[in-house]
Amino acid sequence: MSIEECYAQDPFLLEFYKMKLLQPGWAGELIPDEFTYIKAQLRQSPSLKRRWGFRPSARRFNENHIRIVAQYGLSAIKKTVLASATKDGR
Repeated sequence: MSIEECYAQDPFLLEFYKMKLLQPGWAGELIPDEFTYIKAQLRQSPSLKRRWGFRPSARRFNENHIRIVAQYGLSAIKKTVLASATKDGR
């Protein structure tokens, strides 16, 4: 069932839900429809890409990256990058 179908009876709640889904760390574990929605929105907005830790010019989006940011926020990605850099000795 798509996001639109879930909230068809309440357009206000649908718009609220769509807006909140785009906030890093809010969504938790994504269902396929939520992931699809976020990815589509990332393709359209350079500023949203930046808020989710992608370059504004990015054309490809790592699924794992999106899921981690949706569940834990952008700080989880930065910690992962920093931890992997220290393991390599850089």
